[in-house]
Amino acid sequence: MTLIAGLFSRHADTPIPDSACNELAREISRHSQDRVEMFRDRRACIAKVDVGAFGEPAWLSNAGSVTAVAGCPLIGGTDARQARSKDTAAVHECASKGEWGLLAQTRGVFSAAHYSPGPARLILATDRLGVRPVFVWVGDQLVAFASQLRLLEAMSIVPKEMDVRAVTEMIGLGFPLADRTPYSGIVLLHAGEVLSVTDEAVVRHRYWRWDDVAPSSRSVDELAKEAYRDFEGAVRRRLGGDRTTAAYLSGGLDSRAIVAQLRRNDARVYTFNFGLPGTLDDVLSTEFARLIGTIHERGKREPTDPQWSAMMASCWTATQRRANNPAEHPGLVWSGDGGSVSLGHVYLTEPLVAMLRAGDQNGAIQKFLERQGASVPRRLLKPLVAQAVKSVLHDGIREELERLRGSDPGRRFHIFLMLNDQRRHLANHFETIDLHRLEFQLPFFDGRFLETVMSAPLDACLGHRFYMKWLDHFRAEVKAVPWQAYPGHEPCPLPMPAGTTSQWEQTHVARLRAGRRRQAIERGRRVLSAADFPEAIIERNFLRLTTLLYRLGIRDYRSVMRAAHIYYSYYSASGGRYRLPQA
Repeated sequence: MTLIAGLFSRHADTPIPDSACNELAREISRHSQDRVEMFRDRRACIAKVDVGAFGEPAWLSNAGSVTAVAGCPLIGGTDARQARSKDTAAVHECASKGEWGLLAQTRGVFSAAHYSPGPARLILATDRLGVRPVFVWVGDQLVAFASQLRLLEAMSIVPKEMDVRAVTEMIGLGFPLADRTPYSGIVLLHAGEVLSVTDEAVVRHRYWRWDDVAPSSRSVDELAKEAYRDFEGAVRRRLGGDRTTAAYLSGGLDSRAIVAQLRRNDARVYTFNFGLPGTLDDVLSTEFARLIGTIHERGKREPTDPQWSAMMASCWTATQRRANNPAEHPGLVWSGDGGSVSLGHVYLTEPLVAMLRAGDQNGAIQKFLERQGASVPRRLLKPLVAQAVKSVLHDGIREELERLRGSDPGRRFHIFLMLNDQRRHLANHFETIDLHRLEFQLPFFDGRFLETVMSAPLDACLGHRFYMKWLDHFRAEVKAVPWQAYPGHEPCPLPMPAGTTSQWEQTHVARLRAGRRRQAIERGRRVLSAADFPEAIIERNFLRLTTLLYRLGIRDYRSVMRAAHIYYSYYSASGGRYRLPQA
């Protein structure tokens, strides 16, 4: 299954309106050739679309009850495809009995919906990290849920009111924190969460908590070896019997590790890189592809904000070389998402961890925000709004940290990053999956692998140190070609190829900046000319001035125009209704 959405009546005497079900069927996919399948009775309406990436739908209907699974839980079986029907049946049984222990053993990225008619009950569940999203609105009479936020946006029965706090977090951090979404009243389920709705109550509980993973007593070397075995198994389980597949390949280590394991399993791999020509990202990926023996192509990178999934879909579909050796499941593509944060601990530094352990949580949060360049352009906002959001980034992180348990404040901060940054990391991929039609294979988000990593001593993990011990267990060719390392982390000991530069050096950044500049100016103009300009939120004169100064090249105000565009988008979608943070 790719997309799931539905409605549930909270009361036996309140049937679901036909108009709402028809609206759901119309909106669930933007692809004209998709076939929408529906389950419906008086209390529930569940729609699903499957793009066919896994080759087998995950849908079970029995005696008036139904279970739909998006993604692949990987509970049992030898590989992802063969286990799909068994996993769906297992989820169905768990939901029917209300027993969730089996989900705590899942290794995959998935979401699930279950409905049973007697007594009427709706159950929604996320994977252990919550990577596969489930958005939920609970009204007095009805509950609506969907794999994509846009589906709840499109449902007329779901009221829309902009949550200014959540939108400000999106602007400053790139994503809302906790279970917030851009709309008050719509939530994103947490990691490892089950939501159950009956006539009597709406209950949310966590069947899995990453802060309950106990520190291991084993040595770091033993844990690195165990993490390698877990990763090896994660790739093998997902690959199954496929002999040909496709993968991203950058100049770093995350995608390289995946491709190396695929080749070790004798898979024919088509690899794609989207770095700027002549950069290290481009040159190193090409050299490693030549060494490891993949069929490599350079994709064209967009000059504006890159849409990685759409770019891959376009290149993978267009390549003519795949015709001679077609992939068994061309809709499945391997991605290294999650490696740098989960295993490399990139956002944690020794000074930051020291501050946390010394009890200076507020100072550590401030240091983190400064390092990330996370801020809110308060001069863009009306005084009342600016005052209301002045500390939302800091407060949101503090609240998330205080919800976590565990003895090491440093590890808690890492878990905070996993439950927020990484949980939302693929939001755009899933929000547009009906258009690009690719499912990602994500071994760095494998449940068993993450358990091992989280049990390792935090200090041994900082700066990619545990990562490099883990990498020692790979075949020698993985470290035979130079790679791009993060500044301040374990360096690459090999010399870089002559004549190459980082894609972040000024000459290459300038090539991207021109396209982004045009995009930012257009966004500023569009907001300024909007008939429903958010007068209650944004200072029009400040936006007009910054747009002019940026257009004249006097100062870079792209972040201001981006913020204005985001505030306006959700303000407009909410019909001008908004809610400020509580004092």
